[in-house]
Amino acid sequence: MSNNDKTATTVTVNTAVNPTREFGISLFKKEAAAAKGKNVLISPASVAIALAMTMNGARDTTLSAMKTTLGFSDSDSLEAINSNIGAIIAALTDPNSGVELNVANAIWAEQSMPFNADFLKGVVEAYRATITNADFAAESTKDDINKWASDNTKGKIPTIIDSIDPNMVMYLLNAIYFKGQWSTQFDKERTWDNSFTGEDGKVSTVPFMWREDEMRYTSGKNYSAAVLPFGTAKQIALYVILPNADVEVNAFVESLDQSILTGVKGGYETELTLMMPRFKLESDVDLKESLAALGMQEAFESGADFSGMANADLKISTVKHKTFAKFDEEGGEAAAVTAVGMTTECVRMTPSLVLNRPFIMALVDEKSDTLLFAGKVAEICS
Repeated sequence: MSNNDKTATTVTVNTAVNPTREFGISLFKKEAAAAKGKNVLISPASVAIALAMTMNGARDTTLSAMKTTLGFSDSDSLEAINSNIGAIIAALTDPNSGVELNVANAIWAEQSMPFNADFLKGVVEAYRATITNADFAAESTKDDINKWASDNTKGKIPTIIDSIDPNMVMYLLNAIYFKGQWSTQFDKERTWDNSFTGEDGKVSTVPFMWREDEMRYTSGKNYSAAVLPFGTAKQIALYVILPNADVEVNAFVESLDQSILTGVKGGYETELTLMMPRFKLESDVDLKESLAALGMQEAFESGADFSGMANADLKISTVKHKTFAKFDEEGGEAAAVTAVGMTTECVRMTPSLVLNRPFIMALVDEKSDTLLFAGKVAEICS
């Protein structure tokens, strides 16, 4: 099938949500498996949006691999995927949600690279992305990208890149920022220290929040869970899922699937005593290995086809992902930035001037614009 086929099967908003959530679970499993004994935090929505923007420049088998990794069928057209992920972004930023939830997208493009205008136009329209043409050799470009990340996460992700590789020609970025108050807050006076046993068996004493209230609760074969909504609309909620005492947490992660999340969502309202530690998570990872393992290997290799982006040999070199989350008695705050870095197979394009044939010379006093000397160099005399 042609990768630009506009008559391909059109996905609905719901079938766009399900594939990206399935992708998020799979990515979470890969990252958790690589970080046993450590905290893990990713934003599947941020990663999916950044990769979907990038996918608009992919063609042929590279495009197919990216579609499959993100959970879509090869028959799903880019137009349909863009439309429905755009609808997801609009839904996330619903002003009636009762919380602050912002989604921002941006492209930084190396000014010397002639990128496909249709690619840029399509990403701007579908993802409401801003485009900045910049000199990637300038230190100010790195600073500007990091400022964008900081501004769009209220300072929670102050930097996303440490330096710009000489072969880097584009960054496609997504930022998500959330802040909300619990629909029913915890009473700070009921917070007290209690023991928490870590994955390594180490016991520490930390502040636990306490609530006894009507809450949505469910218990499955090997877990129990509660739902803590935010704001008056209760549209956004935190799911806290506790594996049974005889179930090792990594084994539970391996068994995690959409049916468990659906089960938690469908829990019943009951009087529940909840004790939950205040917690804060931060993560800084490159998702390249996990994404390659999920089926996107071709996109990172020489021979990747991103000809829809530019008439050049491009590949993804990095998928940098930084996250932050904090939950306390009042509510929660979370932020993520994903940066997909595109590199050329050769050194970044720069202008060249080779004076190997007759040329003109001029010696100018630039303060007064006086032309001191002018000449034509027709031959070189020793």
